[in-house]
Amino acid sequence: MADDRELVPGERYGAYEVIEVLGRGAFAAVYRVHAPGFPQGAALKLSLRPVGDTDAARRALREIAVLRTLTNNHVVRVHASGQGEDGRVFILMDYLEGQQLDEFHDFDEPMPAAQATWMVHQACLGLAEAHAHGIVHRDVKPANLWVEPDHNVRVIDFGLARAWDTSGTIGSEVTIGRLLIGTPHYSQPEQLYSNKLTPASDVYSLAVVLYELLSGRCLFFPEEPFSAVRDRLRDDPVPWLAAHRSTPPVPLDRYPHLGELPVSLGELVLQCLEKMPELRPANAGVLANSLGSILHYDFGVAVAAMLRITLPWGGHDEALLLPGSHRIGAGKDVEIPLRATGVRPVHAVLEWSGLPDLPQLRPLFGDGSVRVNGRPLLQRVQLARGDRIEIGPFAIDLEFPS
Repeated sequence: MADDRELVPGERYGAYEVIEVLGRGAFAAVYRVHAPGFPQGAALKLSLRPVGDTDAARRALREIAVLRTLTNNHVVRVHASGQGEDGRVFILMDYLEGQQLDEFHDFDEPMPAAQATWMVHQACLGLAEAHAHGIVHRDVKPANLWVEPDHNVRVIDFGLARAWDTSGTIGSEVTIGRLLIGTPHYSQPEQLYSNKLTPASDVYSLAVVLYELLSGRCLFFPEEPFSAVRDRLRDDPVPWLAAHRSTPPVPLDRYPHLGELPVSLGELVLQCLEKMPELRPANAGVLANSLGSILHYDFGVAVAAMLRITLPWGGHDEALLLPGSHRIGAGKDVEIPLRATGVRPVHAVLEWSGLPDLPQLRPLFGDGSVRVNGRPLLQRVQLARGDRIEIGPFAIDLEFPS
């Protein structure tokens, strides 16, 4: 099979029969396929070339194996992966209905602020689980945020760079003596002085997307329409990288149509766009909690639940539960503190995108110390109304609006 040749409908790759070609990038093509166990079809991502570096292929497949453990509703599910007899790397994923965010929305026009915040909040919830597993997306951008027909947002293609380009980079631009990871438009300042990208790097890129949704402008070039800047700099990454490195973004309240934007949201976006990663929210879970609070208190979009904790020494604690990613444990920085012997610093994570969905509970230890309705919990579970969570000597009940 020749390098770079796309498969055609009717052709097979191992156990998978191609139905249609969904798209092609610089290093891989995506197909809708018939796959055993998927009566509605699945999506197959296949590298265009064999991966000749065996160690690089192993590293890529180890990372993809971690992605297979991600289960929340805001990521694309990975079901299988491997390297074919011809040396190509493949991934079998959910086939999704809908559009990429840059197809769903015209970025020359502002999106209503509450909707923009809600969409990026969903992306944060997807990335929060990946960040908890030590996975950094590296290429957050509108094309990698998928909007389903019900407007559920899923993060796609995160952490997959090394599967397709074994040099460890996406793209071929060499700028200022350094290979570029990701897309210049959404790259992070730290790329200019470090090869290490962290969860805070994804936070920066998310903030660029949110800024553009809110304003209808690029954060460094406010006088031109979004599409004009994108087209002018499509093949010239240097202005983008120079701006990310040293140009402050225009505050959102400078745009007349954003005069009523909540101050808290404008300040949060600028914090996420700080040049030094240590000054930003540390990861997507932290950002999700901040956006969830703004959605609830400023926009009234997501209705909070009531969280009631039964204490082992008697009595109860009550608090609002906002959409977001909430760590449960005995640590000093957790969102739901349960301080007692036998409770670890971070024991479990409760993730909620807001109604009509209900939270998902993820134990961080497979020892059965997290229980739901008295049954040990060994993996992520979707909670139902009336479920009781037990961790150590504490019981947690959630009350949702009808």
